[in-house]
Amino acid sequence: MKNYLKRQQKLFTEAQQQRLEELNIMIAGTGGLGTNQALQLQRIGVNKIYLYDYDQVEVSNLNRQLCYGKNDIGRTKVEAAADFLEQFDLETEIVVSTEKITLATEVPADIDIIFDGMDNFESRFILDQLAAENEIAFIHAGIEEFFAQIMLVLPESELRLKDVFAGSEKKELPAVFSPAVTVTASIQVLEALKYLLAFDDYLENQLLHIDLLSNQMELIDLK
Repeated sequence: MKNYLKRQQKLFTEAQQQRLEELNIMIAGTGGLGTNQALQLQRIGVNKIYLYDYDQVEVSNLNRQLCYGKNDIGRTKVEAAADFLEQFDLETEIVVSTEKITLATEVPADIDIIFDGMDNFESRFILDQLAAENEIAFIHAGIEEFFAQIMLVLPESELRLKDVFAGSEKKELPAVFSPAVTVTASIQVLEALKYLLAFDDYLENQLLHIDLLSNQMELIDLK
C-alpha cells in the first residue's frame, strides 16, 4: 500500500485496496468534471490516469476546472492538468493525449473504466460506443445549474447512454457552479469504485438524479 493511504485502509479489504492501486482510468475531457475526477482518483492512489482533451485553457474555465489558474490560459488543458497533478508526487502515472475523441480513437488496452468528463452528448455518445466496442465500463455524469445525473454503463448493459438521453443535445452550454461540479464528480468516482471494487450495491440499470439545491437524490429504474 502507498504510504499516504493509511487513513482509507480500514474502508477496504486487502484485496480491494490492492485492486484500487492497480486501477488504470481513462478520463475523457479535463474540464470541470474531469479535473475533479483526476484529483480524487490521484488522491485515492490509482495506478494510472489517461487524460484526453484537445482544448486549451480559457478564462471562463477557472471558476470550476480545478487544475488551472490564470497563468495556464492558452495552454493545452491536459498538459497543464498533468503539471498540476504531478507536482504532488503521489505515484499515480499521468498520461496525456491531445487527440479529439472520435469513433476511430484507440482506447488504451489496459484501462478499467472510462470516465465521462464531457460537456455535450454528441461526444458522450461516441465515448459510450467506444466503451461498448472495447467491452469496458463507462460512467456518465452531466450537470446543469444545481442538478446532475449519473449513470453507470457496464460492458454487458443492453441499455446504453443513447437509449436514455437521445434528443438531449443542446446548442448552448449550461450554467454551472463549481461546488455542484465537485459534488457530482465525487459521487461519480464513488459509484465507479463501488463497481470496480465489487461492492454489493452500485448503480446498475439505474439513473441517479441529484438536486443539490434541495439536497434530494432520486434513483430512477431504467429496466
